[in-house]
Amino acid sequence: MAEHMTLQSVDMIEEVVSAVDAASDELRRLSLEIFNNPETIFVEFKACELLSNWLENRGWKVSRGVYGLKTAFEARFSLVEGGRTVCFNAEYDALPGLGHACGHNLIATSSLASAVALEHVLKTHRFPGTIVVMGTPGEESGGGKWIMATNGAWKGFDACVMTHGMRNFSTPLCLTKASWKLRARFHGQSAHAATAPWTGLNACDAIVHAYTAISMLRQHLEKGSTIQGCILEAGKASNIIPDYAEGLFSIRAPTMQKLDELKSRFEPIFGAAAAATGCSVELDWTALYEDVVSNETLAEQYRNYMIQHLGIEPEQLLTLEESRMLHDQPGCSDFGSCSYICPGIQAMFSINATDFPHSIGFREASAGEFAHQEALKAGQANALISLDVLINHDFADKVKAEFIAVMKKGGRWNRHLVFIPREIYPVQGSFRPMSAGIVS
Repeated sequence: MAEHMTLQSVDMIEEVVSAVDAASDELRRLSLEIFNNPETIFVEFKACELLSNWLENRGWKVSRGVYGLKTAFEARFSLVEGGRTVCFNAEYDALPGLGHACGHNLIATSSLASAVALEHVLKTHRFPGTIVVMGTPGEESGGGKWIMATNGAWKGFDACVMTHGMRNFSTPLCLTKASWKLRARFHGQSAHAATAPWTGLNACDAIVHAYTAISMLRQHLEKGSTIQGCILEAGKASNIIPDYAEGLFSIRAPTMQKLDELKSRFEPIFGAAAAATGCSVELDWTALYEDVVSNETLAEQYRNYMIQHLGIEPEQLLTLEESRMLHDQPGCSDFGSCSYICPGIQAMFSINATDFPHSIGFREASAGEFAHQEALKAGQANALISLDVLINHDFADKVKAEFIAVMKKGGRWNRHLVFIPREIYPVQGSFRPMSAGIVS
């Protein structure tokens, strides 16, 4: 984006930068508190309390245990009625056994930096509008934002932004796959395998049949689509026909449309395996990760502020087109659910880690001073583009128009220009969070 697209004055940009710099030590303290007390999906009680109390003590209106999750919170700040609403997502869950090896403490830091900056601007200039900090637990394999979205989060917001640390590159775009997890439970009938095998229904055979059929399906998958899976249980003794077997599977595709197409071929395999063996099967579809739909108007503006005003060199933050070619990620982010509800971006910033996310090397870098400063810089850029949404009508209209056009193209907007949320698929059985950190 050309330099003339900068919408804030030099003085306003300096106010935002200075407000974040002034809060750096305090934000560093919060980041390390989260880092040193890692909590896994849906049990992030300390982090949730730490952040929500901190914002409440600054005068924000805080609601805890929101949108279906005990460790989620929503904090709001406004002084003048009316205006638009912008949101910053804060993550704070850790990985089992690895702690903050995905740097979610930095995500929280960056979003709080953005919030502090806009809080200062609204207090100083009495602009109308509302700032929201959304505490979003369970990103690691729990699909926390999907759960919150199905319970009404982010509706009516004009923009939602966040950032994520990466090993050694920065980009204004988050390019991820769509993913959905399935837990399959086969129920058969036990019997003595030697004395009366004809009275049994072999659940082990059922899940092996399904696993084999999935392996055969893989050769027919489109580029970018994958299926992963493992058998968790398939019997306890060789002389007893197993009456229970269980497997965990994950399907991925470039977009939700492609994921639905893959699901239509994948799901019937389990019913066929059950029918072939006389067993029954219970399918739990949990933790949906929609692909991230990056709002290019916001992404271009983010890059503009970073390069023109925050000291990033152009080669450090590639163009959107270059980012699509070089930084397409094989993993997933539950921010995708937000991006289908309101315009948003999840920019990424380098933390100069020695290894990829979900590694000890990445964890060590996530606690470093360099990563902290880069998180603050990303927070400053997100604050500036969100300020543009709050006070510049033409820019806000452009962001919204792009979002509507993309949603229409994807069949997610009706003729009355009312957002059509994704169908909430019924989940059989109770929701049980996964424990393995396999999605980032």
